Amino acid sequence: MRSKMNERKIRGWILDAYIQGDAAVLWVKTENGEAVRLTDDYSPSFYVKPREDSHEAIMELSALLSTHPNITFVEEEKKHIDLSNRKVEVLHVHVDSLYNYRKVLEDLERLEGIESLYNVDLLHIQRYLFSKDLPPTCKAEIKFNERNHLSSIRILDESEELRPPPFKTLIFDMQISSSNLSPDVEKDPIKEIIINDGERILRFEGDEEEILKYFQEYVSSCDPDILVSESVDEKLTYILRRAKRNGFNLQLGREEVNLQNMKRTSPYIIHGRVPIDLHTYQSIGIAGLSERCRFAYIPPGLAARWASGRIIDSGQCYEALKNDVLIPHSSFRIHVKTAMETIYSDRGGLILSPKVGLHSNVAALDFESMYPNIIVKYNVSYETATPKGIKKGREGLLSRLTRKILDRRLRYKHLREKFPRDSMEWLWCEQRQIALKGILVCIYGYSACFMNRFSNLSCYEQINRLARENLVKALNIALNDGFEVIYADSDSLFVKKRDADKREFKKLAEKIHTETGLPIALDKHFKFLVLLSRETDPDMEAARRYYGKLSNGELYYRGIELRRHDTPAFIKEFQARLMETLLDAESEDEILNKRYREAFNIVVETCDLIMSGEVPPEELIINKNLRKPIGEYKSLSPHVVAAIQMAQKGKRLRNGENISFLYINAEHRNPFRRVVPAEIMDKKHRYYDREKYVELVLDAAETILGVFGFKRSRLGYGCRPKSYVEQLED
Repeated sequence: MRSKMNERKIRGWILDAYIQGDAAVLWVKTENGEAVRLTDDYSPSFYVKPREDSHEAIMELSALLSTHPNITFVEEEKKHIDLSNRKVEVLHVHVDSLYNYRKVLEDLERLEGIESLYNVDLLHIQRYLFSKDLPPTCKAEIKFNERNHLSSIRILDESEELRPPPFKTLIFDMQISSSNLSPDVEKDPIKEIIINDGERILRFEGDEEEILKYFQEYVSSCDPDILVSESVDEKLTYILRRAKRNGFNLQLGREEVNLQNMKRTSPYIIHGRVPIDLHTYQSIGIAGLSERCRFAYIPPGLAARWASGRIIDSGQCYEALKNDVLIPHSSFRIHVKTAMETIYSDRGGLILSPKVGLHSNVAALDFESMYPNIIVKYNVSYETATPKGIKKGREGLLSRLTRKILDRRLRYKHLREKFPRDSMEWLWCEQRQIALKGILVCIYGYSACFMNRFSNLSCYEQINRLARENLVKALNIALNDGFEVIYADSDSLFVKKRDADKREFKKLAEKIHTETGLPIALDKHFKFLVLLSRETDPDMEAARRYYGKLSNGELYYRGIELRRHDTPAFIKEFQARLMETLLDAESEDEILNKRYREAFNIVVETCDLIMSGEVPPEELIINKNLRKPIGEYKSLSPHVVAAIQMAQKGKRLRNGENISFLYINAEHRNPFRRVVPAEIMDKKHRYYDREKYVELVLDAAETILGVFGFKRSRLGYGCRPKSYVEQLED
């Protein structure tokens, strides 16, 4: 009675969750803005299947396991060990502590009578949240005692809520005093920390220890729930290590820690506040992050860090456990097929070759979330897909999971149209649907991924087959209704018809929807569309490579230099201007007879500008990603040379690092004299390789004007041919 009287009740949002010792810790942001730390019991467990499928084997193994000093008790249960309908007898093994958990697993792996262990490679916080049906960021009513120990938790339905949880955010950055491109945490002090709390920007400068104290005091007084920065883990680690080196016990979390006693300083010691990378925060916000948390049943910190494949895995594991399916090891899975089987079963998506050239009044009809809709409509799942087709029966794991997230994504996608684009409601809808789309677009490919613990290659192949069949059906409907199909690609159809208006194109989409059962809509209406040939061979058409002008006046393009992250800003601006000039017309004749000449003149002017040396070098910087350690590259391509130069200047490079460089003499015999990294450019490097950048300008010009007969040889700059076809012609 006394414990009930002392019980406290709050309502709030689950901010963070983690396992600490033998307890689960929950941080809750209450309705009145208070951050409350709660604990709950947690004891690790897993499942064991004996080699022999008999009750005697179960009893014998149970008796043996019960003698282990760190196993508290063993239960006999019936569970699914795969996605079939059959349940088998297994043992549920409970371990006395998290500390001994790994030791128990190692001991059991040496026993001959065990066939498989299940639920062993999930994070412990996943197991806790799965068992409680508790998705972080959700709103809940929580009861707890005077020791802040959880008594009960009831999730409050917020499924229709647009507004994200009211978590307070603090954005920060820092500057380091270093002569190297990559600072050394042992030597290079922090010279400034910059803070943006949404209302003002503050700068803490001066002595390093004073900077750290000011930062700690501000974080404490501002009391944010989320810490945001570019490369946030890296920056927080640097700040913590500098504090430790200064002998300053820096506190950035809501739980006090002794920094000096920590063997490893990392953001994981900051409890009660969640570090989020700036890119994630800007792209999906708290609203989108909460969608990832609620799909995967993981804390916000993990939801922000994990790639879509791992997010899907977590969501699948939760869904499986709720249906009494045990979780197998996540391991490297290889699908073995003969060449003949591969030819007949794995044909991928359907692409109808584009009719290269200029077209007018073109509609792009796009199947809405085609692959997810196919998964749901045809019940394509790991347990239903076979090489021969889809088995009839109950809704499969993948189709059930996809249906839930698809319905939610489409709700937000369509709901946003009810709000002005500059409203917070529109932004929250957009952030949520973007986060959900990021998961949906990966579900199809992940279905056959070698790391998918439920992977079934037939699932992937059946999705492709059904997509091909429905695209062919749509194509035939369009042709029968008098439309010309000029291009088709997997889930979209480009059609045109003389004098057709938007209503007629929409009517065609409605007819396709009715006959296929898959949602399709008029995605874009082009006033003019130019379908392009391949870069390497002008006589061959190219998929996903086109540009055009929409009926609302906007430019739209795919597969050209403007879409590439390694195209210099100057070249992008030039190519956009070229398209604007070329397509500023009322008819195809005007484009061919007038606008093409104007565009040609722009090419000449731009080449002259490059050759004059008047273009700022900063506008000619090229960016490329380093995809592996520089020592593994076999050729000295320009970005690799730039990376080596940066490494020689003290820069620590990682996979995926963006390498920015400028061409200074592309034809030099010494590769290290061809480029200079942007990070070490100074007043001495105000020049660039004019011939090389003219070549890049002409590349971009040929992309836009090549189908109209443009050739670089007419300008007489002596640039090398772009393709082997041109070499043969010359």
